Amino acid sequence: MPKLEKNEELIIGSIAGSIGAVAKYAFNELAQLLSLAKYDNNATALGVVLKTWQHTPVYWIIGFFIAIIIGAFFGVIIAFMFSYIFAERFYLLKGAIIGIGIWLFNFGIMSNVFNYPPDIKTSLGDIMSMLVSLIIYGVVTVFSLKLFSFLKIKQ
Repeated sequence: MPKLEKNEELIIGSIAGSIGAVAKYAFNELAQLLSLAKYDNNATALGVVLKTWQHTPVYWIIGFFIAIIIGAFFGVIIAFMFSYIFAERFYLLKGAIIGIGIWLFNFGIMSNVFNYPPDIKTSLGDIMSMLVSLIIYGVVTVFSLKLFSFLKIKQ
C-alpha cells in the first residue's frame, strides 16, 4: 500500500511548526509587555483545551507547551501543503498567506468553539497582534522548512 508521507513531513513539519510557534509566542508576549495587546498567547493557546487560564508561571508553562503542540500540528499541515500542493517559489509570501488563513480560521470560524476571552474579539490590539503573530508563525515555519530541506539535501 502506498504511503502518503514521502518527505518526512511529520517530523520536519512538526519541528518547523514548533520553531514558528516559539517565534509567535515571543511576539505575543512582547505585544502584551508593550501594552499593545491585553491578552497574551495563553488566552488563546489554553483556550483551545481549557475553559480558564490565569497569569501564573504554571499556566504560562502549560500554555507555552500547548502553543508548541498547536504549532507543530499546523507545521505538519504546512509541510504536506508544500510537498503536494505548493511550489517553492515565493515561499515566504505563501507562509504569510498561510498565517493569515490560520488567523481567519482561529478568530473567524473557530472563535466561538474555543474558549477565548469574550472581549478579545472587540480588542483591536489583540486581534491585530494575533494577526501579526500568525503571519510571523507562517513565515518562520516555511523558512524553517526551507532550511531543513536544504540540510536534508546536503547530507
